[in-house]
Amino acid sequence: MLINKKIKAFTIMELLISMTLTGILIVFSFMGYNQIQKLFINYAIQNKFITDYNQLNKALYLISDKAIEIEKMTDHLISFKSDSATVFLEIKDKTLLLKFKAHTDTFDLESKKNTFSFLKLNNETPSNLIENFDCEVFFHNQKFKVSFHKEYDAVSVLTKNLELYPPNEFN
Repeated sequence: MLINKKIKAFTIMELLISMTLTGILIVFSFMGYNQIQKLFINYAIQNKFITDYNQLNKALYLISDKAIEIEKMTDHLISFKSDSATVFLEIKDKTLLLKFKAHTDTFDLESKKNTFSFLKLNNETPSNLIENFDCEVFFHNQKFKVSFHKEYDAVSVLTKNLELYPPNEFN
């Protein structure tokens, strides 16, 4: 006895169309995933720059406030002398380094246009004491300002004057 049953199934054409649509959906989702991954990488780079920039400004403010003297040693080296320690700021092409006695802080900031203004002594001769420091750091063709200002007290100025022009002992 033969029973004629009709088997219900998908045709080859229906299978090909569903596989094509599934492939297109997978390609679009993969492209979206790559785009989101690039955005997160750019966000991480931008976040590191902002963190480095803020920490450097805060550190320079605190160190310059506590320093007794801030001297320019070379074109790329500044020393912050306080009662207890000396901290150095080394300016390189792609990094700025704050060198403490026990450790070094590295800031991945590209600096350009370092500007110094020096303390003028009694006879208007500039000393090597830095009164103002300005520097531009760049991130994706945007420039940001890193700076500090130091107000010197009369004792520091007098001490520096005596270092440059010691009193004549024979008069």
